[in-house]
Amino acid sequence: LCGGTVGAILTCPLEVVKTRLQSSSVTLYISEVQLSTVNGASVARMSPPGPLHCLKLILEKEGPRSLFRGLGPNLVGVAPSRAIYFAAYSTAKEKLNNVFDPDSTQVHMLSAGLAGKSPSYIFHVNAFLT
Repeated sequence: LCGGTVGAILTCPLEVVKTRLQSSSVTLYISEVQLSTVNGASVARMSPPGPLHCLKLILEKEGPRSLFRGLGPNLVGVAPSRAIYFAAYSTAKEKLNNVFDPDSTQVHMLSAGLAGKSPSYIFHVNAFLT
């Protein structure tokens, strides 16, 4: 639970920037044709705004708190999912240590694979039952 919460808090600003860049209505590549009688036609290209530029704009226009928008709903989904994952991982590891060499690569890989699917199975079964 704590690991999922901390991870969601630390990555929330990155998610906000990523979402803003993905949903931006501004055309990233803009070409302008400038007509001039002296120089002739020329094409000026603007480079796309990067994550740091986006982060700077968010901080300037909306303040630091805006980097954590959407954290609440994210925690509602992430924290329980991470708690289920870590519980399933430790349980699978205990059981598989009796089958394979204790703490071997096979034990860790299979435990992680089983644990990775456990939150989705639990949420799907819960949705089916309700």
